[in-house]
Amino acid sequence: MITTVNLISGGGSTNLAILQAQKPGGKLHGLVKTLAIICNSSKAAGILRAVEVGFLQENIHPVSRAMGDLGKQLLKILDIYKPDFFHQLGWMPLTPKVVVEHYKGLNQHLGPGGDHMYGERRTYAHLRFCNLVGEYRPIPVFCQYVHPDYDQGDVIYVRFEEFSHSESVQKIAERLLPVEHEVQIEALRLLATGQAHPIPVPRVYQTPEEKLLMDQARLEAHEFYNLKEKIKRAG
Repeated sequence: MITTVNLISGGGSTNLAILQAQKPGGKLHGLVKTLAIICNSSKAAGILRAVEVGFLQENIHPVSRAMGDLGKQLLKILDIYKPDFFHQLGWMPLTPKVVVEHYKGLNQHLGPGGDHMYGERRTYAHLRFCNLVGEYRPIPVFCQYVHPDYDQGDVIYVRFEEFSHSESVQKIAERLLPVEHEVQIEALRLLATGQAHPIPVPRVYQTPEEKLLMDQARLEAHEFYNLKEKIKRAG
């Protein structure tokens, strides 16, 4: 059996799916045990959802940069449980390097990686890249090891998902959410059974020229969603 401490930021849907998979009859029963949950907001919906399925409130720990050094806060909690892995499941902050140096981590991701690539931005950037190269390519959904740099760790398990050019960014993101759950669960199963064979991060671009187009797509996604957030805050 391997042990984990799960890091969440919002609704915690993947965390919930993993907790359910650890119950009798689930794919991870007897293979993986979540010892604790760390959340960067005490108001995150994922906390209540975890408690509702029987996870002990005493093993849920809120942290925030407002409370001081994030690395020290995380290490203090991880040192209590000493898990085999911490698992970033929709975790928004960049995990401090000091944590990565002391504990092995896993990360949930899909699509293009890098700074600012989270939420629907990843799907938007992938679709924009496909438009720029004039070819629709499957979007990778994967579980990877945590690396000091954003989204650079080797991949434990990946699935490539097709989509239709007629689907919206939001529709694709919603449809891929249960796939994200399945991918994280399968990666944990592979690790627990000694069947994991890590590979480099999958790249949908194939040439240096296409990499430049991917960089452009990432930048456009960042600017587009920043503008949306500014408009939303302005009311």
